Amino acid sequence: MSLKKHLCLLGFMGAGKSTVGKELSQRLGRSWVDSDSWIEEKQGRPISEIVSEKGWPAFRAMEREFAFEMNERAPMVISCGGGFPLDDENWQWISSNCTSIYLRVDKDVLLNRLFDETAGRPLVKDMSRTELIAFIDEKLTEREPVYAKADWVIDANGTVQETIQRIQELI
Repeated sequence: MSLKKHLCLLGFMGAGKSTVGKELSQRLGRSWVDSDSWIEEKQGRPISEIVSEKGWPAFRAMEREFAFEMNERAPMVISCGGGFPLDDENWQWISSNCTSIYLRVDKDVLLNRLFDETAGRPLVKDMSRTELIAFIDEKLTEREPVYAKADWVIDANGTVQETIQRIQELI
């Protein structure tokens, strides 16, 4: 498979999209951008505030604006927010412009990665361990079919270096 313009990392929160994306971009000599960070910078406030004031539909519209702007950029490594590919227009953009890689992580690994950092994540803020388990189970069941449409699905349960090695073997 030949690579499309951008390399997009998809997956659930805690899958390592941002950490892997930063390191991978350096190894590939490409710029890196995280869609959520781009939106926060552009809006001058955290996603939690944006969503609480404007709602998820407005946030998804900001993600589409991000995708439109990326059309003007040189080939990059893009870490997409966990919900980014759920929007039909965003998925069309990914399909047309990106070689997509789903960083698949088991539920128990996600729980361990997310539990200590719920405060910084608007969807899981202040959740108990039991609530977080239920949330991961529900949302991952809902999102996995979309993520699995990626060009490649790789196991990202291990270290960042192992995940990057798997990606480099693919590309």
